[in-house]
Amino acid sequence: MPKYPISTILYLAKLSIKDKIQDALKLTNNVDAYITIELKDKNGNIIKRHKQHSHSFVAQFLSGLQSIANSTALVTTSYWNASQGIQIGTGTGTPEPTDTALFNLIANGTGAGQMVYPSSITVSSVVINGKTSSFTIQSTITNNSGSPITVTEVGINGSYNYPLGGLQTHDLLSSPITVPNGTAITITYTISVTT
Repeated sequence: MPKYPISTILYLAKLSIKDKIQDALKLTNNVDAYITIELKDKNGNIIKRHKQHSHSFVAQFLSGLQSIANSTALVTTSYWNASQGIQIGTGTGTPEPTDTALFNLIANGTGAGQMVYPSSITVSSVVINGKTSSFTIQSTITNNSGSPITVTEVGINGSYNYPLGGLQTHDLLSSPITVPNGTAITITYTISVTT
């Protein structure tokens, strides 16, 4: 199990306290995002579930929104692959607004320390519930490396050929998730806007 540096432990503690207060008071941000992670065995049974707030849209995300306002180009799921979409890693640093990549990306493949990324992601339609609109981005990544791999960070990375190119989110998991060999990990980002 990876050990987080003390600065990372303090960062996670601060976020945890903020999240608990926000959840207890039922406060919402204008833009909010959650990460849900599920581990599934080879039969598709859920063996572990983890949910936390996503705290780190990076500066590049805002640049992408600015580009969309000046362009009609749209990113579609057909452009996403192992180097794009939802990515996972084993880094333990504290995310920064200037991050352009995960600290230690888990490579695509079946070799030691690698996991198999899908060729596409699933993006839901926008759902409106009262004053909150949301959609989800989901990906399932499988560990066929022969050994367990511990995931500590997740992010969304877009195509550089389109307005939302490069790293959009970079989140450190509040609790590392060990993915046994032969197990799939499903990561779902739920992104919402409240008016």
